[in-house]
Amino acid sequence: MVTYEYFKFLNLQYWYCIVYSIFGGRCTVVDTPSATVPTTTLSANPPGQSIGFWEWLFGGGGGAYTGPFAVFVNAFSGLFSFFGSLIAILWGIFSILSYSLSGLLVLLITGSALGLLLIRYSELSTYGNLPPESKTALSERSRWQILLDGAMAPDPKRWRESILEADVMLGEVLLKLGYPGATTHERLRSVPEGAFVTLPNAWEAHRIRNFISARSSDYILTQREAFRVMKLYEQVFEEFDYV
Repeated sequence: MVTYEYFKFLNLQYWYCIVYSIFGGRCTVVDTPSATVPTTTLSANPPGQSIGFWEWLFGGGGGAYTGPFAVFVNAFSGLFSFFGSLIAILWGIFSILSYSLSGLLVLLITGSALGLLLIRYSELSTYGNLPPESKTALSERSRWQILLDGAMAPDPKRWRESILEADVMLGEVLLKLGYPGATTHERLRSVPEGAFVTLPNAWEAHRIRNFISARSSDYILTQREAFRVMKLYEQVFEEFDYV
């Protein structure tokens, strides 16, 4: 006749009690209702005798173990019971800290997401209706880049042409700003002192332009000086977002 004892390895409660008792817990000994072969199994239910893992391992019955390995069994049972309690306490502390930290992180992530949405909405309200950059502005930047390339070319003739053309651009900027005059020189003279930050740069660049445009001038233009003058013009144009 097949008894329950041969199938107790299929009993999850049985194995739970084995693992539970390793750490100092106690499981009760329950007699199975077999009429022919008396068998025992482990149960977590309180009725009956209690047995720990080490007593069970070395063949002990209920109560304190009194077999040949009594000292060894009882020592290990107490040690595992202590570590089991310690692990339970540490796990409880760890759980409290983990849940608290997780809650704070969730709040932080939520706040950051809401703050980012607010920033995006603010940027959209501020810059969303700005007109696209005009083709004129793009053409002026391309025009200025060509002049800069000319100032860095090995040909001295292109240095002179770049400065003369840059002075023409300066006159166009001053005209757009509302300063009257037929030439760049006249428009510069109509600008009040201190009207804008780079006005001294504009005057210095225009003065050198006059030197190189006068045929009777003995002014010697070097590539280094040509590039410096072009940068003076560029600073004026950048102040007014012209290039």
